[in-house]
Amino acid sequence: MLEIIRNPEDKIIRVGIVLMLMLTTVMSVEMRWMECDIWIFYGIPVLLFLGFIMLIWKKQRFDCTLTDVIVAIWFVFYVGRTWIGNEWPCQMEFLKTTELFLLYVGLRITFHGTKISAWVLIGCILVFGCYEAWLGVSQMYGDDISRHNLYAFTGNFLNPGPYSAYLMIGVVVGLGALTYIPDKALVYAVPKFVPMKVAAFVKGITWRHLVTTAVLIMAMMLPATWSRAAFLGVAVVSLFIFRDRYWNYRYWVWGTIALAGIAFYFIKQGSADGRLIIWKSALTTWIDTPWLGVGIGGFYHAFAEGVAQLSTSDMDFSSADVPDGAYNILLKIIVEQGVIGGLIAICFAAVTLKRLSKNSKPLFWGIVALLVFAMFSYPFDLLPYKVIAVLVVTWSESVDGKRLFEMGRVKAFLLCILLGFASWQAGGIANSSYKIENENSMALGLSNFYSIKKGYEWFASESDNHEFLFAFGKRLREEGRYNDSNAVLRQGTRCCADPMFYVLIGNNYKDMKYYDLAEQAYNKAFSVMPNRLYPLYQLMLLYHDSGNEPKTQAMAKRVIEMMPKIESRATRDMKKKAKELL
Repeated sequence: MLEIIRNPEDKIIRVGIVLMLMLTTVMSVEMRWMECDIWIFYGIPVLLFLGFIMLIWKKQRFDCTLTDVIVAIWFVFYVGRTWIGNEWPCQMEFLKTTELFLLYVGLRITFHGTKISAWVLIGCILVFGCYEAWLGVSQMYGDDISRHNLYAFTGNFLNPGPYSAYLMIGVVVGLGALTYIPDKALVYAVPKFVPMKVAAFVKGITWRHLVTTAVLIMAMMLPATWSRAAFLGVAVVSLFIFRDRYWNYRYWVWGTIALAGIAFYFIKQGSADGRLIIWKSALTTWIDTPWLGVGIGGFYHAFAEGVAQLSTSDMDFSSADVPDGAYNILLKIIVEQGVIGGLIAICFAAVTLKRLSKNSKPLFWGIVALLVFAMFSYPFDLLPYKVIAVLVVTWSESVDGKRLFEMGRVKAFLLCILLGFASWQAGGIANSSYKIENENSMALGLSNFYSIKKGYEWFASESDNHEFLFAFGKRLREEGRYNDSNAVLRQGTRCCADPMFYVLIGNNYKDMKYYDLAEQAYNKAFSVMPNRLYPLYQLMLLYHDSGNEPKTQAMAKRVIEMMPKIESRATRDMKKKAKELL
């Protein structure tokens, strides 16, 4: 800490920026907008201003690296793919990607030529990781409230899955640090009034002891999350870090890990099979447009259409469920951005990891573990992991990035003005959406509208919010505005794979006596989620109400014979009604 205080003012500013951004990673995480998002949008112009002032102060030109060029190309391609071709509702996703790009540029300019030690980032990751571990323990013992009623602890996240990734990064970075950290004493001088035994103990504490303690704190909480992706991330990195120590017994180690992986698969087989269904279904739709993908924001619609295509096959859909993420970041990029986007992403990862491996092995292992985790979960849908990744990459590129070309101060000034203005405008849109989602307790159910007019006022900014669209479509149906309801619900089918959107569309058509259209909607609902009983039940009632007795009898038999994914009182009542109609 004393070294940081002795540093020039620009280093102190940069360390402060790191600390401020790391603080955003331990705020309460939401799937949509967080208040931290707004802070970042409005803070990016400040970052750009500080970075430009430092360039002027040190009389430097900005050095553009290969990574900078790849990021720029990727973002331009992303923007083009958003607006050209299939236009899916993706306002939030587009703004969050823009936020990520602007944050990258802002930090690159601010960190340009930086000499910040890697231990600043490593220390922040360990400290905040311990804080998350402590919060989990506090929730487990009832001192704090878990953010999910089905789990004893979630940290600042909505469930233990993404929470485990934070602990995993801390453990991996700590393990990597232990192989490099010098065995220096933490305290060299102790006041004379301290007893000799206590003084000797204090002087014996080293930085290695401190890091080991932090790793143990996080490692004790990690198994309780039961996150296979986190276990895999730690295992993969540990196999590389400690390969010299176990190499003579490598076959035993690898065999044990393989057996453990098989055991974890069968323990939570339904979850694993469900993710395989997500991947296969989305790729089934992607095959039609392999080079450019289905378009930004089109993953969930691609999944639904893929399931509909595969529903007539012999594929087992008993583990399928409505996805809340792609559970594989590379697959999502390929499905939405095609092979071109996937290749750009792979190039970006390869270049940044190569550079990072030279600059800081502990941070390199942390990002590797995060990428492994991202192949089986959705960390890059959440702000904390995006902030950590951008911080680490921009630091690495600023410390030792290979210059491709220079950017003059005039061009840098114009770039800062342009991107600062863009960030301010994007922040205004995000702030408006954030306020709408919190107005009238929308986050608690999205069902209390002052009026239909109010719902239409919110529609423009919430056109990609499936919870809002479902609640608004349902409200319009309750008011008897069936066509308006169907228009809103169809928008929901473009950003969500929930079959209930099609069920409500069918109910609207049924009430309007358009039985053929209602039948199509119910069949579509069943095809996009073939393990749901409710669409077949509604079809049975439709045939009964329209007087089609043969189809009623046939559908009643299907309802009785079908095994739903989850047996409940509702499914038992449906089967009971089917028996009555038989």
